[in-house]
Amino acid sequence: MKPSPFPRPLLAALQDRTEPVTVWGAGFIGLSAACALAQAGFPCTVLDIDEHRVGEINAGVVPLPGFEDVIPLADARSGGRLRAATPDDTAAVAARAHLVCVNTDRDGQPVTGPLTAVLSAIGRARTGDETLIALESTISLRWLDELVPAALDTDPATETTLHLAAAPRRDWMLSPQMNLRTLPRVLGTARPESLPVARELYDAISDVVHPAPDWRHAGLTKPVENLYRYVDLVLTNQLAQAYPGLDVPEVLRLAGTKWNVPTFHPSIGIGGYCIPLSPHFATDGTARDIPLPLVDSAMAWDTDHPARVAESILAITDGPIGILGLSYAANARIVEGSPTRRLTEHLLARGADVRLHDPYFTPEEITTLTGARPLKWPDDLGGLATLIAATPHDLYADLPDRLTALDDPPTVVDNLGGYGTALRDTAVRYAEWGTPAARPSAAPRS
Repeated sequence: MKPSPFPRPLLAALQDRTEPVTVWGAGFIGLSAACALAQAGFPCTVLDIDEHRVGEINAGVVPLPGFEDVIPLADARSGGRLRAATPDDTAAVAARAHLVCVNTDRDGQPVTGPLTAVLSAIGRARTGDETLIALESTISLRWLDELVPAALDTDPATETTLHLAAAPRRDWMLSPQMNLRTLPRVLGTARPESLPVARELYDAISDVVHPAPDWRHAGLTKPVENLYRYVDLVLTNQLAQAYPGLDVPEVLRLAGTKWNVPTFHPSIGIGGYCIPLSPHFATDGTARDIPLPLVDSAMAWDTDHPARVAESILAITDGPIGILGLSYAANARIVEGSPTRRLTEHLLARGADVRLHDPYFTPEEITTLTGARPLKWPDDLGGLATLIAATPHDLYADLPDRLTALDDPPTVVDNLGGYGTALRDTAVRYAEWGTPAARPSAAPRS
């Protein structure tokens, strides 16, 4: 190994915040982490393979539409504390402190390639001095046991100069009252001796850090907490199918008045990066490959959910179908895990005329990603037979006013019921998803 250029102990350099930190991945998770570290005083480099994204960050532009107000890039870059680079930046790759925030999913399935590439690069660049590697990407226990040691070409349990940590990242995209500092952080390390080193870094950016017994316990935390939500959401959609003659959202609202019962809403699909993938990560690494039958059943049912939704939509329409919202989250550009994308696929396969609009995607991107024709907002509303309000972007806040002004407005299928107050008791035919209006053929059971 090459002689070490780092004479100071890593813990001491983290304590006075002079230690450079490299963050791998400049998506929402990585860039927000890099900004938080820079704001805490650490010199920070965020690496990404997308040269355009790197250039925008260095120009002071948040390269993630919809997140400009939640990622404090300008403050983080003040004083030269934050810069972006590509992975051929040898100094950043050879740093002693690393946060790994690369995507570990693609097209609804876990992928190991990006994580393996990053860990291999870090392993090759190590000088023999102490190195902290914190995994914020979603991971499975099998990956911790097999992939990480193989990529680093070392044994995490015996390598005394290597501090490996699992610090699974929770995001707050749908909870605007939260931020990176207020989110409780779970942190575990491969060796007990590494916990003070890793904790020094995370105490600087998190108000609450929950130490786990080790990195396996910490690594499983995120798949499990998302798995809770996944199973609950699948059950919610199953209830809407099982009781088509009842207002299931109202039943769920009433059930939610019990102090320990959360309130969910039926939907056209479960979206996002984390929740739909949680069953895959949670079941990869169970002892002796013991199955989780409840999870397996939920996954099988959920796989067919978009087809059932498409059939229900087609049962209440006869003509062009418009969809508002491709991104799974409001006021953001996130196509990964988009329920709209899966629903559109099934509608088109059944011969439907589908037109789609999302302010965060160009008309060309809409067609490339979904196969649907672009919907011109708001001009094309009057030519639709049915309108699916999938994602409540702020741009659509005046949708009720626009619809009620039409001579012959389309039937509205409201994914989450957000337009009900404004549209009920108007001339607009309104169907909140999960209510009998969305299934007109369903008759209440006596």
